[in-house]
Amino acid sequence: FPKKIGFMISIKPDKKLSLRPRGFALLFTLLITSIIFSISLGVYNLIIGEIILSGTGRDSQLAFYAADAGTECALYWDIQHPGLAKSAFSTSTPAVISCAGQSKSVGGGSVSNFSLSFGNGSCVSVGVEKQPAQNIITAQGQNTCSGSNRTVQRGLKVVY
Repeated sequence: FPKKIGFMISIKPDKKLSLRPRGFALLFTLLITSIIFSISLGVYNLIIGEIILSGTGRDSQLAFYAADAGTECALYWDIQHPGLAKSAFSTSTPAVISCAGQSKSVGGGSVSNFSLSFGNGSCVSVGVEKQPAQNIITAQGQNTCSGSNRTVQRGLKVVY
C-alpha cells in the first residue's frame, strides 16, 4: 500500500478505490486564520504610521507657534517700544524687554539676540538685525528644548 499523504486510500470489496479527505477542516482554518492575521498586521502598521504622523504635526505646530511668538515679541518692542524713546533694538543703547513673563537685555549693537522658553516646553531663539534701509527679524522655534532626538524646528524671517 502507498504511504498516507492527507488522504486515506482503501480498497473496498468491489475493488474500487475510495479517497476520503482527512484534515481539510484544519487546513481551511489555518488558511482563514493566516488571512485574518495578515489583514490585522496591515491595519496595525497603518495605525502606527498615522499616530507617528499626527505626533509630528503636533510637534511642528508647537515649533511654528514658538517662532511666531518670538517674532511678535521682537516686532512689538521694535515698533511700539513702550517706555523707550526709540526701538529697544537700537544700535546705541541696550534696553530690557519683557515677553512671555521673561525679561531680556537687548540692543547695543547692530544685531540683538535673545531666547524665550514657554510653558508647553517649546522655545525660540530670536535675532534682530538693524540696517539703515531695513530691519530683519529671524526666529527659530523648537517644539522641545530638552535636546530630545525628536526635536522639530520651524523658522520665520521678517524683513521690513
